[in-house]
Amino acid sequence: MNSWYELFSRKDNAIGEVAGVEAGRIEIYIYPEFYPSIHVGTILAIDSEKIKAIGLVIKLAHSSRYGSFTPMKSTRQELRQAYPDLDKYHNFVSTMVYTSHLYRDQIIHVRASMPRLHDLVYTVHNEFLLDKFFKPKGSWNFGFLRYYILEGAGPLEVKEFFYKYRDYFIKHESEKECLIKEVTRILLKSRVKNVPEYLEDLCNTLGW
Repeated sequence: MNSWYELFSRKDNAIGEVAGVEAGRIEIYIYPEFYPSIHVGTILAIDSEKIKAIGLVIKLAHSSRYGSFTPMKSTRQELRQAYPDLDKYHNFVSTMVYTSHLYRDQIIHVRASMPRLHDLVYTVHNEFLLDKFFKPKGSWNFGFLRYYILEGAGPLEVKEFFYKYRDYFIKHESEKECLIKEVTRILLKSRVKNVPEYLEDLCNTLGW
């Protein structure tokens, strides 16, 4: 996958759709079969008509559509056998923090227009697209973390983000000094009180 166009070209690749929009947070209804692959920190891209909103998952939720929960006292395998369509009666929701947007094939770590309900949502996991997200102009840019932190992400959520993309960052270990310097710059601009804790978690997570 070598372009954003290719990412959005097949609706079968969509993992969900926009279910609600409120300020800097966007609720995503996750299709049940994709819910296990979505984690805190996952980068999501929304296929809106013009500007494509991009952001990071900050919260996961899972509830019954009927507002009640009935204990089954069964293993997952037993549940699948007895109720093969059980997931159809559940709501799988992720909350995404709107941090960036795609405009004319360029990632900009600033919010722009909002998506609409039912716009399809895709995960950004291809290495080429991750390069475009983390290095929009050829060098590390973690400006998106300011929005993530502003909307409530703390040390644990930021740690889970780095863990989610651990393999990607480890491949760039030769650039770790520049990466850590950029993360430090953003943390200071975000006015977090415990910058050393964030950096310690980052280094421990990546084994640096």
